[in-house]
Order: sequence, then structure tokens, then C-alpha cells
Amino acid sequence: MKLFKQSDKLNMEEVNEVVSLSKRILHLLYIAMVIATILIVTIIVREWGILNFLLNILGVLAPFFLGFILAWLMNPLVTRMEKKKIPRVVGTFIVYAAFLLILLLFIRFLIPVIYEQLQVLISNLPSIFKELETFIDSIFSKFGDIQGFDLQGIKDSILGTVTTYLNNFMTSAPTFIMNFAGGLFSSMVTICFGLVIGVYMLIDFDSINGHLLQLLPKKNRFEASLLITNISTEVRKSVNGTLLVATMVFISDSIGFWIAGLQAPILFGLLCGITDLIPYIGPYIGGAIAVVIGFAQSPLVGFLTLIVAIIVQLIENNIFQPIIMSKTMKLHPVTIIVGLLIFEHFFGIIGMILATPCIALGKVVWKFFKEKYNLFYDNDTVEIKLKKMD
Repeated sequence: MKLFKQSDKLNMEEVNEVVSLSKRILHLLYIAMVIATILIVTIIVREWGILNFLLNILGVLAPFFLGFILAWLMNPLVTRMEKKKIPRVVGTFIVYAAFLLILLLFIRFLIPVIYEQLQVLISNLPSIFKELETFIDSIFSKFGDIQGFDLQGIKDSILGTVTTYLNNFMTSAPTFIMNFAGGLFSSMVTICFGLVIGVYMLIDFDSINGHLLQLLPKKNRFEASLLITNISTEVRKSVNGTLLVATMVFISDSIGFWIAGLQAPILFGLLCGITDLIPYIGPYIGGAIAVVIGFAQSPLVGFLTLIVAIIVQLIENNIFQPIIMSKTMKLHPVTIIVGLLIFEHFFGIIGMILATPCIALGKVVWKFFKEKYNLFYDNDTVEIKLKKMD
């Protein structure tokens, strides 16, 4: 018996429009729920003092956390070597030796150069500021007197802001360097213990996951294992991809700034690499600082520095990001930007750096519970069923 007469048949075009509209609404609702979840979690973490509690635990158990992070990052390489019939112990020591070699080369060659360039930059800051003041004066002198605008007040405000930042930099930079060096030296014991613990964890990494899963009820172990695997994959893609892109930006900017004649090119290249860890707005922060210092040296150096910053940014957007990241995270730009604003408000610059991995983690957890509890209907399935009714 037919359920519908010929005149009562569904208009599939209208149904498809309704289904398409419902997809868009659910997509927007999904983004809104992810943003709301991020906001609620950050508020809870801040108001309940969870972050301070976690930082205290991290301080006590720092060697174990450091060892686990190193083992977690290196595990895919060791596992790949293990599949090629290389014993896991041998693969662990090969990967660890390569990591330590890179670290020692960085400390031996790059740190002294950066420190020397920073010292030269600090000693030249007064002359750089005079050049910058002359450059700003020449720009404002071209405008003359514009009725209704206090150009002198604007110029004084800009120079005052620059002076304040330069004074703060000159007074705080040496102290920061000494404190950083002292903190790094005092943390050497923790770092050494962390490296040793990381070796043992990396050798037996799969067994560690198995022991942790044994703590859960047997009926939940498979789902928990799947969730942990998905979280590990997504967060590792985010961390590894971001670090690799930032490293390429550091190398490219350092070479470009050196060619442009910018003072302390490696220092500003490193600054651009670090700020590149912040999605979207980070590259412009480091590049803007380098361009300002370049124009303070001379208009030619400033112009060349600007060209280098633009070229590196174009290369990053069109080569580094598509090839290295390969859009693996599949996060909506609006979600990332709102997450950046929220994390910056509650946790500052560190929060902006950690925002993307945390959002990727939250996305995996949300997707897991959405599929587990069927929070939304599958519109594709509904559309297929409606077509069969026609």
C-alpha cells in the first residue's frame, strides 16, 4: 500500500533546500557550541584556580611531564623505525641522539650569537631612536599644518610611546637575560632527569598506555583507547606542524634580514619564529617590530626589511602552511580567532600559543561525545531516506 498519492509526493527540491539549510544551521550551532565550551572551560580553570594547581603539580613532577612530552613527540618516529625491523631500543637511542645533537648545536652556536646581537642592539638603541625620531619628523613635515588635526600632538604621542617601550626594553632586557640564564641553569637537574625518564618512557611507550587503560572498566577501554589515539594524533599534528612552520619562518626571516642589512638579524628572525606560534596575528607582531627597527636604521633597510617580511609571510601562507600543515586540523578560522581572543584574555601570550592545540583537543573530545550520544541527526541519512520515499 502506497503511503502517498501522486499529488501528495514530497517536493524533493524543497526538501533538499530544507536539509541544506539545516546543515548550515547545525554547522553554525556546532561552531557556537565549541566556542562556548572553550569559554566555559577557561572561566572554570581561572576562577577555580585549576591552572595554578596544575602548575604546582607540574613544578613538582616536571621531570616526568618533560619526559612524557619528549616520548610522546618522538614515539611516531621510533614506531616507524620499528616497522622497518629496527629494534625499538636502537630506534629510541638514534632518535634521542639526533635530538640531543640538534639541541647542543643550538646551544653551542646560536645562543652566543643571539646574545651578542642583543648586546649590540641594546648599545645602539639610542642612536636607533634618534634615527627613528628624524624619520618620523620627516614624515610629519611633509603634511604641513592640516586644519582640525593636532599633528604635533600625534607626533609627540608616537614618540612618547616609542620612548617608553625602548626604555622598558633597555632596562628589562639585561635583567630578563640574567634571570632566564639563571633559571635555565637551576633547571638543568630537572631537564637531565626529564631526558633520562623520557628514554625509558619512549622504549616502553605502548606499555604505558596499556597500563593506564587497565585502570578503566573493561567495557570502556576500547572507547578510551580510541579517544586517546585521536587526541594524540590531532594534538601532535598541531604541535609538530606549528613548530616546523615556525622553524622555517625563523630560518627564512634570519637570512632575509641579514641580506637586508638589519641589525641582529638572527634575534629578530627568532622573534618572528616565536610569534609565528600564534596563528593569524603572530607573524605580523614579529614582522612589525623588525620593520620599525629597520626604518630606524635607515629608510632603505626598513623598506628591505618590510619586503622580506612580506615575502616570508607569502611563502608561509602559500607553501609552508599547505605543505606542512596540509589542513590536517580542519578548524574553522572563526573558531581559532575566537579561541585566541579568549585564551589571550585569560592567559596572555602563553594562552595564545597554547590556544590552537587546546582547541584541537576540545574538537576531538566534542566529536567523540557527539557521535557517542548522537547529539545531532545525520542530515545525509535523512536526505537519502527522503529520496527513497519519492
